[in-house]
Amino acid sequence: MTDIDAKLIDLITWSLAKIQKEGDWQPFVEYVLKGKLHDGQSEFLSKALFKENALHPGNGFGKTEVIAIKHLRFILSHLFDPAYRTLNIAITIEQAEMVQARIVRYAQESPVLSRLGLIPKNGVVSSPVPRIRFRFGSETEFKTTKKKAESVEGKEYGYISADEIALEPYLEFIRESILLPRTRKYADSQLDFFATPKGKNAYWRVVEKIRRAGGYVRGGSSFENPWIDHDLLRYITSSWSEARVQQTIYGEFIDTGTMMFASRVPVLFRDDLTFEEPQVGRKYLSGWDLARGRKGSQSDQTVGIRLDVTERPARVVKTWNFQLPWTEKERENINAAEGRVIEQSSIEREIRASHYETREEVRLDSTGVGDTLYGILMDIADPVDFRGGRKDELLDHLQAVIDAGLLVAPFIPALADEMTVYQRSDVNLDTDWLMALAIAASGITIETVKYGDLG
Repeated sequence: MTDIDAKLIDLITWSLAKIQKEGDWQPFVEYVLKGKLHDGQSEFLSKALFKENALHPGNGFGKTEVIAIKHLRFILSHLFDPAYRTLNIAITIEQAEMVQARIVRYAQESPVLSRLGLIPKNGVVSSPVPRIRFRFGSETEFKTTKKKAESVEGKEYGYISADEIALEPYLEFIRESILLPRTRKYADSQLDFFATPKGKNAYWRVVEKIRRAGGYVRGGSSFENPWIDHDLLRYITSSWSEARVQQTIYGEFIDTGTMMFASRVPVLFRDDLTFEEPQVGRKYLSGWDLARGRKGSQSDQTVGIRLDVTERPARVVKTWNFQLPWTEKERENINAAEGRVIEQSSIEREIRASHYETREEVRLDSTGVGDTLYGILMDIADPVDFRGGRKDELLDHLQAVIDAGLLVAPFIPALADEMTVYQRSDVNLDTDWLMALAIAASGITIETVKYGDLG
């Protein structure tokens, strides 16, 4: 170890002592990481001193930064222990890897950590298990809760963060039987839960258990983060339902008892399923909910869902979501008017390409202006119209299909979010994913037993 290394480690040791003795994270974040904290982040870090803690903030609060900072604190506290491991676990590997990216960014942008060579060359590993290998041998792993977090069994970790796991149906089992036992090796080990609420479900019950046990629990408003555009946030949320604002922006646990699909989230999604490429000999069906404007907001998207209906239950095997011109002719007109190619495809082309790939049955939203696109695609598609009470019928049918175990899917975050807050009076709610699923599910029949067949 060089003299420079020794000086850097002395600075790190001093900042870690400030955390340990005074609960003051500012020197560590400012001088070691070259980062900054807003008051809400600082409060959580300084008070989350217990074996278990939970942060349930709104989107944009900055929880990913909090998680990355805590991992770096624990890694640096055990820098010379080559057996030391921390873990970030989430429902999807994409979510877990968001923390990996933030840790790497801190290490690269910090003069202290980059000079120390905290993450050596080839230290960031993406497969088969995403991880970061630090100087002197310690590691941070990034895994999913698939199959009740079986990939974590038998391991030992000094720090575990469970990130965006509000819709994990087996969370209580995973917490008590998998994660907590993994923290017994180190006296200073911690297990923290981080997620924006999704109703009063398993995550809410876990948070309440932590609170009753004396752990630190904190919510958090998106508006606590001074580095996001509050005016833009107000504009975006001005058309949202009150329930969505309370949950998504203020991080509150809302009662989803009146939400018709909230309780069906754990029934629909299965963590042993993955998206699949089409296979010869399989039978497919797709449902398409159409955006109502090419230049609409991000929530105004065309969503497509492909089901494999070869056997029961039907399975979601592919999804699409995009903002494109409706037809090839519209795309050509737009490009000609603007003098350059700004679109490479159209909704018409995407649907035809999907049908060509699998010869699947296509069901298409033909409500209102959607009737125009159906007219162009009527050679391959069947219309689904939401008018005249048909919408309630489609949603009731989707409920029945899910309840009967006739439809399952891998976890789809956007669809799960819509399901947690959906109500029949759906003004100001995002419904693109849910309606696409309802359209696709309209092709699944529910067999009924006639009285004469009961014997």
